[in-house]
Amino acid sequence: MRKKNRFIIFLLVSCYSLLVSGSLSHAQTIEGTTGLFFIPTADMQQDRQLTVGASYIDRSLISFSGYQRDAVTPFFSFNYLPFIEISGKITRLINPNHETQGIGDRTISLRVRLLSESGYYPSVLAGLHDLAGVYGGSEAVRNSALYLVVSKHVSLSQLDNFIVGIHAGFGSDRIQAQHHNFVGLFGGISLKMFQNIELMSEYDGTHSNGGIRIKLFNHISLLGGFLRYKYFSGGASVYWVL
Repeated sequence: MRKKNRFIIFLLVSCYSLLVSGSLSHAQTIEGTTGLFFIPTADMQQDRQLTVGASYIDRSLISFSGYQRDAVTPFFSFNYLPFIEISGKITRLINPNHETQGIGDRTISLRVRLLSESGYYPSVLAGLHDLAGVYGGSEAVRNSALYLVVSKHVSLSQLDNFIVGIHAGFGSDRIQAQHHNFVGLFGGISLKMFQNIELMSEYDGTHSNGGIRIKLFNHISLLGGFLRYKYFSGGASVYWVL
């Protein structure tokens, strides 16, 4: 019940933001990389954009807790040149079973756009989450992802008030790790409305999820939704161009 109340509050704030915002929303997932609610897309932020935020993530996504503990995940992402994104996050369990968990589970990710969207062609991007997996030591790799994803957007109005995004990708579990995300086919669809609210539905290779993203005051992004359409997760981030 409390998780449903959190989502209701999020929706009320979202409705208010429609009155005070007026530019294109930015797209960080609950893990801090560019994408929909949880899955990555081939979208890319502006060159030299820095994003800092944090998310609350339901235990259904936290494999290294045995799916028994929710987590808080501070994150950052930085876009260097128009086609490279570097991001990092720390996953800290809420009320862990053991007395200390140190800093938390740390993950560094790299995404490289191979082709920009233009005309009839989609954007194409390759991503690697948890770079430690490249150097071995699978015991320390808990959120590995290696994937190729494409994205295409279609405007439904001359003023771009309604933009549909279609995203599809394929991920591999080739890198040794305790847990892999986005294995096999994954994808999703998004609808941006009036340039500052975005509805999302996705399949992450294992489960379906849905969420909503809102932009506030041109520098704040709010994200909320349900993993497996059951378990609330969400976050907030601030961003600016250096």
